[in-house]
Amino acid sequence: MKQAQTTANQRNWVLSVPYVAIGVFALAMLALVWGLQKRETDLQNDALGRDVQWAEQTMRLHMQGTQDYLAQMAREMAEGKLDRGAFQVRATQYLANTPELANVVWVDSGQIIRWTAPFETTDWIAGERLAGAQPSSFAHALTSGLPTYGEAYVNHRGAALLEVYVPVQFGRTHLGALVGVYTVEGMVRHLVPHWFGEKYSLSIVDAQGQVLASNTAVKPADDALSYSIDFDPPGNGLALRAKAFRTDPGVARVVPLFLIAGLTLLVVWSLWALRSHFQRRVRVEKERDRLFNLSLDMLCIAGMDGSFRRVNPAFGRVLGYAAEAITGKPMLDYVHPEDLAATVDELRQLASGKPSSFEGRWRGADGRYRWLLWAINPVPEEKLLYAVAHDITDRREDEEKLKSAYAFRRAMGESLVTGLRAIDLEGRITFVNPAFCRMIGWSEQELLGMRPPFPYWPPEGAEQLRHDLELTLAGQAPPGGFEMRIMRRDGHRFDVRMYISPLIDSAGRQIGWMASMNDITEPKRARAELEAAHERFVAVLDGLDTAVYVADVANDEILYANRAFKNLCGFDAIGRNCWQVTTACHPERGDFLVDPRSLDLDGVPCELFDGEIRHRLAGRWFHLRDRAIRWVDGRIVRMEIATDITDRKHMEEAALQHQERLEQTSRLITLGEMASSLAHELNQPLSAIANYCMGSVNRLKSGDYRQEDILAAMEKASAQAERAGKIIRRTREFVKKSEPVRAPVALAEIVEEAIGFADIEARKAAVAIRVDIPPDLPPVFADRIMIEQVVLNLVKNGVEAMQQAHAGERELKVTARLDGSTVEVAVADRGCGMTDEQLERLFVPFFTTKAEGMGMGLNICRSIVEYHDGRLWAQPNPGGGSVFRFTLPIRSSREAPLHSPLPSVGEG
Repeated sequence: MKQAQTTANQRNWVLSVPYVAIGVFALAMLALVWGLQKRETDLQNDALGRDVQWAEQTMRLHMQGTQDYLAQMAREMAEGKLDRGAFQVRATQYLANTPELANVVWVDSGQIIRWTAPFETTDWIAGERLAGAQPSSFAHALTSGLPTYGEAYVNHRGAALLEVYVPVQFGRTHLGALVGVYTVEGMVRHLVPHWFGEKYSLSIVDAQGQVLASNTAVKPADDALSYSIDFDPPGNGLALRAKAFRTDPGVARVVPLFLIAGLTLLVVWSLWALRSHFQRRVRVEKERDRLFNLSLDMLCIAGMDGSFRRVNPAFGRVLGYAAEAITGKPMLDYVHPEDLAATVDELRQLASGKPSSFEGRWRGADGRYRWLLWAINPVPEEKLLYAVAHDITDRREDEEKLKSAYAFRRAMGESLVTGLRAIDLEGRITFVNPAFCRMIGWSEQELLGMRPPFPYWPPEGAEQLRHDLELTLAGQAPPGGFEMRIMRRDGHRFDVRMYISPLIDSAGRQIGWMASMNDITEPKRARAELEAAHERFVAVLDGLDTAVYVADVANDEILYANRAFKNLCGFDAIGRNCWQVTTACHPERGDFLVDPRSLDLDGVPCELFDGEIRHRLAGRWFHLRDRAIRWVDGRIVRMEIATDITDRKHMEEAALQHQERLEQTSRLITLGEMASSLAHELNQPLSAIANYCMGSVNRLKSGDYRQEDILAAMEKASAQAERAGKIIRRTREFVKKSEPVRAPVALAEIVEEAIGFADIEARKAAVAIRVDIPPDLPPVFADRIMIEQVVLNLVKNGVEAMQQAHAGERELKVTARLDGSTVEVAVADRGCGMTDEQLERLFVPFFTTKAEGMGMGLNICRSIVEYHDGRLWAQPNPGGGSVFRFTLPIRSSREAPLHSPLPSVGEG
């Protein structure tokens, strides 16, 4: 046995000798080839290092030349010899001769870009400020006074750039810097000779090792032949890296290696072929089992009766069943009842030896059903079914959602009243919705695929419609769409507006144009009617003599003005400030009842002002009415209406003068009627004065007198003289012409003065006048003489009304009482009274119940009372006769004007 083992070992050693010999030979040959190639590589590296150093010096000299040129321009700029035009010319010329330089820029001391070359560059825009790392490089150049290179960076176009900052200073004053912008790609392409680029791949890398630019990316480079050197200037971690191109196809280098390796592999393969074949079979079986177990799809082997023989783990992931739980079970136990019949048919087809593919719902371990796509191939000789199932539940749900969305969009398109039409890029109709078909009367089948001219184009407008279609196909359709007239199938024409938008598919490509069409026949007719109504409205307003304008409350801008307003304030009034336009005639803001700027939409319309104002330049009078209203666009505006009332004011002034004369005449008439009474009244004090004076004279002449008697007689004469003077003064004030003056006055004084005039006639007529006025009655706001005339007229009428009454019943009462903010005065007589007809016509002008009356007294009395914001009326006296009542305010509700048409009192 030991010998057999020894023999086996010898046989194994003998079999191993060829392998050892082949291995030694292969290693020796590989070592020889490697040594030769290593020597060649070292020589090439030495040559590469020398060439790279030379290239670096060449690039440095070129950049130093550019730096010197920028320094020369900086000196000329500091001395003021270089203006903007010269800068543009010289910089552009230099850029044309220096392809590696992209821009030359002048930046002032505030880091603001002022001049750029070339002029049309968009990377450096005049007026912008330096950004990023540029300010630090700029500041370092100004501080050091030497040219400074910034850090290389990549712009928004992906190009690597390098900037050199050359300071510009005049003495110690820093004026800014000239910036030269290099393209790193241009540096590696233009700063080295052509032969260098054909021989080496030259690139510039930053401090992080990122390649900023290379002279080529096409030719393959040999990584083994590379050399790097620091690039200073510009420094900042930049380095030059060069790689030699592969000058030979590599055949000479790799042929020995391939021969050695090929021969070695051939021998090894011949020895290990059998073992490799066996291992391959084992690996295939393992891969098959691994594929079966790791497949995401459900894989199974079933019998011809449909029972599971073997299932992969995907059944547990998809349906939730373990392999042990489902093995041996029939397939039909897991099929949805609604899909059971179809599945049985598929199994029958498989039993006949035909492959099958079908979809169905299968129950999972959680009781929910999932959609599976089965692909089953039968192997009749093995009586097995090999099946693959793919879970398509998500796809089916997506399909259902897609169907629902399509049905929804179709229902929405069919429910629209707006017509939709799609055409392709050649103008062929590809889609129409039902609304479009209803509009024109042609069906969808008739329109689809149709080319222009379309049947709904009327002959008279076909050329214009074709032009509009050409604009649409050219992409020049206006944003507001086309307004056109088209034709229904029955020949009826109607107006539409069509809006155009591009039709884009799911890939983002334009496949046509979508148009939406609205019938605007009725809106167009309504708009025409509105325009006609607007024209009529404007014509009416422009035909008025009254000036009307509308101004915005927020900014006082005039929005509308009629012709009368423009004639008055200028035809350029619209758009101007209303207070500036109407500066000669407008109410002040403080005169408004409400500040219009504080109003909201719920507070309009609202009255703001109603009054009369005189034009300061023209001298004419206008009645202004200002209201806050809601404008057509919803904002709050002021509408002011100015009516010229100059003629009316003149007529009122003439009427005032006439009525003042009438008032004075009325007073004179009244005084004439009272002349005899006044003469009798004055005769008494005058006779008494004469008697007292004559008696005193006689006593003085006789010498028989006492001083006390003479003094008493003189005092009585003086009292009678004062009485006569008071009568004369009262008469003079009554008849004199004066302007009406309203002021607080005691009512008792007015009544006392009026009774003083009427008392003479009252005594002659045996009428007793009783006055009942409370002492705490507040003063009334009135004109003393006017109210005195009213009281006197009413008292005289009452006295005259009782001339036929019995002597004991002739009593006239004058009373007053406080009624809120007014004082009510009543004059009650016990005369014959008046009928209802007389009461109705009592205040009508020229109506009188007296034989010699004028019929104006009571009418004028009412005018006077109404002027004082009061009221005058008459009513029967319960004790017989009549009662005249009037009211007067105790405070001012408005200021009385200087000239008002006031009536005068006459006989009634």
